Amino acid sequence: MPATTLTQNLNTVAAATPEGGSVALVVRQPIYGKAMTVVAYELLYADSAANTLGGAKEGALRMLADAALDIGLDRLAGALPVHIRYPRELLASDEPLSLHPDRVIIEVPGDLVTDGAVLSGIRTLRHRGHHIALDAYSPRLTRPELLDLVDMVKLALPDFQPEQLARLAPEFIRRGLTLIATSVSTIEQFEHASQLGFDGFQGEFLQRPEKFHSQRAPRNGFATLRLVATLQNPQCTMREVEQLISQDLAMSYRVLRCINSSFYGLPQKVESIRQALVLLGMDNLRQLCLLAALQQLENRPPSLFVTAMARAQMCEQLARLSGESATAPYFITGLFSMLDVLMGMPMARIVDELPLAASVENALVAGEGDVGAALACARAYESATWIHARYRDVAPHLIRAAYLDAVYGAEQMLLQMQNPGTTLEPIRPRVRG
Repeated sequence: MPATTLTQNLNTVAAATPEGGSVALVVRQPIYGKAMTVVAYELLYADSAANTLGGAKEGALRMLADAALDIGLDRLAGALPVHIRYPRELLASDEPLSLHPDRVIIEVPGDLVTDGAVLSGIRTLRHRGHHIALDAYSPRLTRPELLDLVDMVKLALPDFQPEQLARLAPEFIRRGLTLIATSVSTIEQFEHASQLGFDGFQGEFLQRPEKFHSQRAPRNGFATLRLVATLQNPQCTMREVEQLISQDLAMSYRVLRCINSSFYGLPQKVESIRQALVLLGMDNLRQLCLLAALQQLENRPPSLFVTAMARAQMCEQLARLSGESATAPYFITGLFSMLDVLMGMPMARIVDELPLAASVENALVAGEGDVGAALACARAYESATWIHARYRDVAPHLIRAAYLDAVYGAEQMLLQMQNPGTTLEPIRPRVRG
């Protein structure tokens, strides 16, 4: 994978952002479909100076401008739809801002105080082609007239008893509304909501290791991970890397297939690992091998691999931005931070089986040291816990740039690993009568 993009982007952002000035922080959070694939993203945003989710008109306008112009929706979400919350002030504008109606689903809060201006603004946005999602529906606080103007309803599962959900879900579906469950924390909740007719799901139900405890460790999983850990050793010579990869036939096949894909656009066909090393260099080949290795760990949702690779790249960039020259421990810590989920085993047991540096072990098991702090920053940013998204003296706008490039790089790397022709169908609102 080309290595110049991130450095160029970070330099551009640094030059464009005044020292000490605030920056609009933007993070995406996935919405899954019934097949546990990502079908849309919700964009969350905050001002770096306030560390709060946007709620004012100016904040929403700034985030929208950042998403559409500075960052770009394609970079944030690929071809998938995005959900963006509009505050009351923006909905009630004389000319409510309309942005990519074919891509942007506008979310309105469930406790929205409605009046003529707000209802008119929502109707205007619908007329322009936007779908509208009602976030955090509440039987007590949500105004009934809103249900006539929305296409989707999001319900936070912890706010409802099972019998309430069993009653509400059929009512909403009969009205032609698409249902999205939020705050889904367990597979059991996911399955229950799916049976009730929910089409979308948000929450940490895919990123909690306890739900996989019954799963056996993947066949040859530790052998693959030991190879990964050895490859990440900066003392590894080119000859040793070539031998390690060549001894694993499945790894060699995946690597050569990816290198010869259109993503790299090489002028000649690569037929050996040595040739790949010469053309791509050690660092790029290492990263390609790392993702290829993770994908051999049974069938897990692709989003988990994206999260692992994005954390790896973000941790590595945080280290570089803070002046750290030895970044390999940061990269592998981010990459391995999802192993307890991917393998269904406690992290401490996994670490005991692998030849990892002490700094990596301490970071993965206890979150200790500078490496652990970088991982904590990456996790905080991806969960929109802005106040904890800090690392050493790295400025907020550089942390944002590192996150965005890490996500984009992870998506691109996964894309080249997938079988040609693989597509994901986004959630579409139900046709309403």
